[in-house]
Formats: sequence, C-alpha cells, structure tokens
Amino acid sequence: MVTYLDPHAVSAEYSYWRLDEAEVRSFLVVTNHGMGDWLDAKWKEAEKRAEEMFDPDRHDGGLVAELFEDAVAVWPSDYFWQLSSAVIKDACALLEVFLEQMANAVLHRHGGRLSKLESEDSWKWPECRLFYLNYVGIDVTSPAVESILWIRNKLTHLRDELRTPTGLAEFQSRLATLNIHHLRTPDEVALGLVSHQPYAARGVALSQLETLRILDLLADHVGSVALAAFKYDYGGATNPFLDGWRVALPGTGSPSSWYSHSV
Repeated sequence: MVTYLDPHAVSAEYSYWRLDEAEVRSFLVVTNHGMGDWLDAKWKEAEKRAEEMFDPDRHDGGLVAELFEDAVAVWPSDYFWQLSSAVIKDACALLEVFLEQMANAVLHRHGGRLSKLESEDSWKWPECRLFYLNYVGIDVTSPAVESILWIRNKLTHLRDELRTPTGLAEFQSRLATLNIHHLRTPDEVALGLVSHQPYAARGVALSQLETLRILDLLADHVGSVALAAFKYDYGGATNPFLDGWRVALPGTGSPSSWYSHSV
C-alpha cells in the first residue's frame, strides 16, 4: 500500500497529483465493492427466477446464466477488466501530467517554462525522459514504469487481446518485472477486493489487486521524482543545464523547442 510523502518535503505539484490519484484509487476500491455486491445480488435474482420458471422440457443447467446475462448484459470478469483498464489508463495519464507540471515548476523557478503547456500538445516521453535525466538527474522511465506504460498501451490499442505467443510472453515478462503476484498483505486483505478472473485469459488481464499494486508502483515513482525535483524548485539548487537552459548544450537535443522564457 502506498505511503504518501509529507507535503512540506515536496513541491505543490505532488499535492495536486495526490488529490487526483486518491480519487482514482477510491474509484477502484469503491466501485469494486459496490459492483461486486450488485452483481452478486443480480445472480441471486437470476437463481430465484430460474427456480420459479424452470421447465425440464425447455431449460437446462444454463438457465441461471442466461437470465443473468439478459438482465445485466456484462459478465463480472468483463466488468472488472473494464474497471482495471480505466484505472490504469487514468493513473498513467496522471503520471504524465505530473511530470509535465513538475518540469514546468522547475523551469519556472529558473526563469523559463514548458512551451507546450500553452498548447493542446502533450509532452512526448523521449523529451520528458531527456529533461529529467539532464535537468533533475533522475530516470523517469524505470523498468517498472516502462512495463506499466506497455500495459497501458496494449489496453488502449488491443483491449484484452494479445495476438501472438510472443505478445503473451512479453506480457508475462512485464508482470514479472512489476512483481505484483505476491501474497496479500494484511492491509490488502482488509480492502476486501472482489476479483472475477476470466476462465481463459488470452491477453492483458489483471486482477483488481494487481491493478491496485500498479497504482502503488506509480505512486512510489511519483514520490521519487518529486523528492529529486524539490531541491531545484524550492531548495535553491541548480546545475549547468538549468544555468544554461537557453542554449542547446551537447547531448540535450534542442531545448529551444521545448522551453521558452517566462513572461
């Protein structure tokens, strides 16, 4: 489970991220509980109705499932897949927004700003990584983050399907990198998350607990970035890249296309 940082030890951008991240986390847990109970109730209603109407000449053992599907139109495993997918996509978006805002805060402290914040264009990951490596001294694309973004991209473009054995093998490799299969902690048990796994997962399928643990990994990463950036925002620290941000230094690409002077 995540432990949030003391707001006095980090910039305001972390606090803004924390408020939004807490909503996403609550969305996962509260919706999981509420829909788990509702789906169970709908199954019991289907059982009761099947018992009342069962005719051996017309029905078989699948009547309950048929009535449930007619009433609900989505299987529990499919519903909880949708929930995990939505949560991971939004959590990754929050990470990307935080990285932009935190970088802008650092630049603003040194007389600049991210020029793309004045447009509808989002910051590309290669630019983001290069900025943080040179200007803050931290790699924002750790193996865990790369794996989470890979999962987010597959959920976005392929939904719950991976087309080849190679894709399935890479998904398993990404999960191994994240290490989210260990036993539940007491705090995780106390959450009481419902998890309906599909009978035959063929693609990107995550349990609700695995989804929560991905949130924890992203939260830890945001905290590391916030701590690394704080000294350049509020701590008065600088470095040659920040001192010379107006000029394209060797190995930095073209900062003039990313940044501009403050007005």
